[in-house]
Amino acid sequence: MGIFSSKRLADYNPATGFTQTTDITGLFSPSTLALAIFPDTDTSLFPVDAATALTVPAVQRGIQIFTSVGSRLPLLATNDGAAYDLPCLTRTEGVITPAKRQAGIIQDLVFYNHALIRVERDGSGMVINFAHVPATHWSLDGKGNILVQGLKASPFDYVYIPSIMPAGLLETARDSIRQYRNITQTINNRTAAPEPVVIVSETTELKPTVEEVDDMLLQLTDSLQNKRGGIVYVPFGMSIDGFGATDSANSLMLDARNAIRVDVSNFMGISAALLDGSGGGNSDVYSNSVDEKNELLELSLKTWTEPLADRLSQNDCTPDGVKISVDYSYFKSEISAKGNTESPVIPND
Repeated sequence: MGIFSSKRLADYNPATGFTQTTDITGLFSPSTLALAIFPDTDTSLFPVDAATALTVPAVQRGIQIFTSVGSRLPLLATNDGAAYDLPCLTRTEGVITPAKRQAGIIQDLVFYNHALIRVERDGSGMVINFAHVPATHWSLDGKGNILVQGLKASPFDYVYIPSIMPAGLLETARDSIRQYRNITQTINNRTAAPEPVVIVSETTELKPTVEEVDDMLLQLTDSLQNKRGGIVYVPFGMSIDGFGATDSANSLMLDARNAIRVDVSNFMGISAALLDGSGGGNSDVYSNSVDEKNELLELSLKTWTEPLADRLSQNDCTPDGVKISVDYSYFKSEISAKGNTESPVIPND
């Protein structure tokens, strides 16, 4: 009996897996809907959605690192130190591979601070198969009950996986994510109009008519918005000056983008150098090969890979004495040619 052969989720397709998330960014995304309806609403306390967060390069990079490495770390089962046969740790049903399943769980733990799996149990009630349920398909009510597609779910069919963190990234990093989006929008505006404000002033008393002023401003606007540039005639006694696009203001935006990258690294618990994405191999990335490898593993990866193993080790999932653990022996290092650095790698075999 397959895990979705009874009481299957309505939108699970055995050929393609779960439907893609509807948590998309746009005019009516969870991050912008309140503003679309109530423009004066203060949304600073609202969590942002995952798709919006992933538009921030540092968030995308951090999720990629945790997902790419974490999804390929195998789960092992032991019973009093001896290997225990639990095929569901390495096999799945349908198109969703074990790596894809583990990736989804890790991402939900990072973004939402919890994850959910649908389980199949044997006659004694122990888990013999499980699948990740995307965060957009379920929620918790005020009493902590699991609601799958709006309906109260049985703990026999689902297992809740809590993170060890007090809150998820979409809640804790919401200000930094919004700041980056605002800075990016400002940069886009500056690219389209390098001078945010243009001041047209009289240096002598000309007393132009309203029609003359409107005509000159129209020509000036056309020239500023023309992708190829333009020519504007400035009569004697008039001056046209840009205002607001100072070097200090532009530098502030660039500095703010770099500061947000550091902030995001703190929210995600990962070295800011790893979120740089420049691939320079400088000493900031791994100045000490052993210490930095251990930091990435112990202070970053284990935060998001251990909760699943710990939860499956509970008595309602596996028999007494059975321990589920993550096989970190796959997380190895190679000394790089770029100085005294190293990069974590996953062997192909």
